[in-house]
Amino acid sequence: MRPHLTRKQRRAQLAASDSVAELLDSQPAQIGHNRPSLPAYAPMPAGAACFRCHHWKAPDPRDVSDYDHWRATGRGRRIKEPSGTCDRILHSPGRTSAFGGSMGRSACYNYEPDRRPTREQDRRGFLTIYQGDRIVWQGTEGDEPAEFRQGELFA
Repeated sequence: MRPHLTRKQRRAQLAASDSVAELLDSQPAQIGHNRPSLPAYAPMPAGAACFRCHHWKAPDPRDVSDYDHWRATGRGRRIKEPSGTCDRILHSPGRTSAFGGSMGRSACYNYEPDRRPTREQDRRGFLTIYQGDRIVWQGTEGDEPAEFRQGELFA
């Protein structure tokens, strides 16, 4: 049978042990007895917000633009800030992760910076080149044949 420890003895034992998990596993708490409090964890990294996290799925862009318009102008009906979803929300360290909705500005302990490459938006336009009344070439701007480029026409 395990000897009963006073609160002061348990705190001293907790301070002397390397990890709280060892202490909790080696000595299960008695029924009706509170376990020792867990030690303080390191703070979240700077800039840890859901919209910068790898796990977060953003809400519909239409909802975001409607909310931004209402917030900037203050006109129309009030719109709730749209929330995205995350399947790995971790509310406190050492617990299991969960699925849930979260705002872009909220953060959790499971933050991982988004390292996925961002897709560049193609800002080139569609181009049609005429000679007289006839279409000579059609396609994306920048892909036109060398004989039709402006730099070579004036050189």
